[in-house]
Parts: sequence; structure tokens; C-alpha cells
Amino acid sequence: MKPLGLIVNPAANRGRGNLVGDRAVAAFREIGIPTLDLSANSAELAKAKAFEEAEKLSGIIAIGGDGTSQLGVNIAMETGLPLGLIPAGSGNDQVRELGIALNDPEGAAFNISESLAKPRSVDVMWIETAYRSFWSLGSISAGFDALCAAKANTLTWPKGPNSYVAAMLLELPKFRPIQYRLVADGVERNFAAMLCGVANVKNFGGGMKISPSSEITDGELEVFILHEVSRAKLLQIFPKVYSGEHVNYPEVEIFKAKQIRVENKGFPISCDGEIIGPAPFSATVTPGGLTLLSR
Repeated sequence: MKPLGLIVNPAANRGRGNLVGDRAVAAFREIGIPTLDLSANSAELAKAKAFEEAEKLSGIIAIGGDGTSQLGVNIAMETGLPLGLIPAGSGNDQVRELGIALNDPEGAAFNISESLAKPRSVDVMWIETAYRSFWSLGSISAGFDALCAAKANTLTWPKGPNSYVAAMLLELPKFRPIQYRLVADGVERNFAAMLCGVANVKNFGGGMKISPSSEITDGELEVFILHEVSRAKLLQIFPKVYSGEHVNYPEVEIFKAKQIRVENKGFPISCDGEIIGPAPFSATVTPGGLTLLSR
């Protein structure tokens, strides 16, 4: 069979990427599946290598965090190759959707091998901003959560999901509700809210179940809004997001749509764990557009 093209992010989760990559390569070797290393010093170079080798490959495997998964999604969409995901990051929100253990590269490799003969077709988002357009499997937002994500990226301690909690406590005292203009499937709304975003998967921010009813095969996206609340109420709601129980609060609104545009006064956009620039952004679902190597 043709080899699988592996892209490993060595910097993922404080250098854990290479260790996970080595274990994944060994697992594929034991299963009897050849691999080709496409890793490079930058995402652009890795993407170029994947395009050069595309005709020789049976699939693309992204080994890293959510940013590496997003890179894999874009390569898969542009080459037509199926995509496999092996978690090695601190968030792994896209991989959580697949129901595989986050600390088991061998299990993830086996999951991929079992699906080679029958991959899944899942929904994917086309994201447009003033700076670039790209594909995403995960979630995108522009509000208090993105401010926290940006702050978390600057913290040297704590690391992982706890950095988001620390950033929230730092940002909350000076935060004011944001004025949004939202257009969802042609219907315009204007409102004040703490955050507004779009989800294709259930989780964001390292395991927060922001949209617990999201499915990657329903042909729709979920718009999630946390309407204007006091700081005390936000602190009350926030812990519930890890279990998905935040949806029981009347200030939380989630609904389905296929084409969404979110505008505000240039708050940062967070997509798949990365800050990509200021709002506005648009998200459109492509039902079944991504071929995924997962049972």
C-alpha cells in the first residue's frame, strides 16, 4: 500500500510531539503500514512537502495539537487525501470528537488503520477573515474567550488548560460586554454579549464542552452566545462549561445555522486554539466535505 504521510509538531505540549510521533511510527510499523515523514521547520514547508508527495500517499496524519490538526485539515481538503489525527497537544479539542484516548498514540494509530478501508465523511467549516481563508474542523469565536486565549498565550505559568483559567481571572476585572452584529442564514441580529462563536465540534479551550450537542455529521454548525451577564454570574457559569451544564442558564443561547458572519469592533479571533487576527469572520459548513480516518 501507499505510505501515510506524517506531519509531527515537535513543539506540541512542551516538546511532547516528537515522543508521540516516534510511538505512532512504531505502531504503524508493527501494524504493517508504511509511513513517510513530511515534518518540516514550518507549517508552510510541511504543507509544500505534502503537496509534492500527495500522489504517493494514502493519507495525511497530523500529530500535534489543534493547530497541527488544522494544518492537516487544510492539506486534506486541498489534496483530496483522507486525514488521520493523533493527539500530542495540550488542547486536542478536534481529536476529542473522535472518542479516542488522548494519551494513547498506539490506540490512535490502530483507529486510523481500522478505518483505511472505510473512512468517514464529516462536516468541515470554510472560514473567511480579512487576512486569510482556510478550512477548520473545530470552532471559532471572537469575544471574551478569545481575549482569554490571547492572554493565556503570554503566560509562562500555568501551562495547558489551566492557563486559560488564569487568563480569565486576569481579564475579567476590566472586561465590558461586546456589541455584536450576527448574520446567521440571512437573519441579522444585533446584541450585547460576552462572547459569540461558531462550533463544528463539542469542545474548545482544552475540553470545555461549549457546544455539547454539536455533531460533525449533521450538516450544520452551532452558533453559541453568552449574553450579557455580571462578572459574578460569569464566574458562576464558567465552571459548568466543562460538563456542558452551562446550557441550562438562560443567558446561554445555542442554535444551528449553515452560514454565519460575526462582527464586532475588532476583538481577537480564536480558531482551533490559535489567535488569527481581529474580527469580523464568516463560517460556512461543507457537509461531509472532509474524509476522516477514524472509526
